[in-house]
Amino acid sequence: MSASRPRRTDAERREALIRVAEDVFVREGYAAANMDEVARRAGMSKKTLYQVFASKEALFEAVLTAHFAPLLTVAPKEVEAGPREGLIAILERAAAHILNGRHIAIFRLISSEVKRAPEIAAAFHRASSGRGAGALQRCLEVHVARGRLNIADTSMAAGMLFGLAIGEPHLWMLLGQREEPDPSEISYRVAAAVDTFLAGTLARG
Repeated sequence: MSASRPRRTDAERREALIRVAEDVFVREGYAAANMDEVARRAGMSKKTLYQVFASKEALFEAVLTAHFAPLLTVAPKEVEAGPREGLIAILERAAAHILNGRHIAIFRLISSEVKRAPEIAAAFHRASSGRGAGALQRCLEVHVARGRLNIADTSMAAGMLFGLAIGEPHLWMLLGQREEPDPSEISYRVAAAVDTFLAGTLARG
């Protein structure tokens, strides 16, 4: 007789559901995504799925939260480095995460279905900016507090720097007009954006 399969923990079930749900949402869209299929592909009953996530909206928000988590986390070495090194590290990490096919597919899903399902816009906000300052803004705040940067509004500055480094390729990828940039292009764009940004914000003296 074969040994019984180990029972998954709550955290393992949650992780499995999020992983499977992302595939289903990307392939089927939000409105057409079926919770029965998510449960089946995750190897769980629908009852178990609803014990973990009370609704499809809650499951979609969990997918978005997991997807945006890397953009909200700052590694100690990123804030302990100088402004240029830290900002480059954060933006290269963010670009590698955002400028890929899966992230683009999720953005397209949201933009195409948000009018029919406005709850996904609220889920998007809670999973991203609604969770507080992102990694880039937090890094800027550290350097402002240490007197290294002159910035009056770190939230606005973070958005401007993010757009300068990543905005253009992200837009063209959303429109299907370009492929994913390779690491060398990302590094070049990020360094150029950071150098331009710091030219106007570095503390003098």
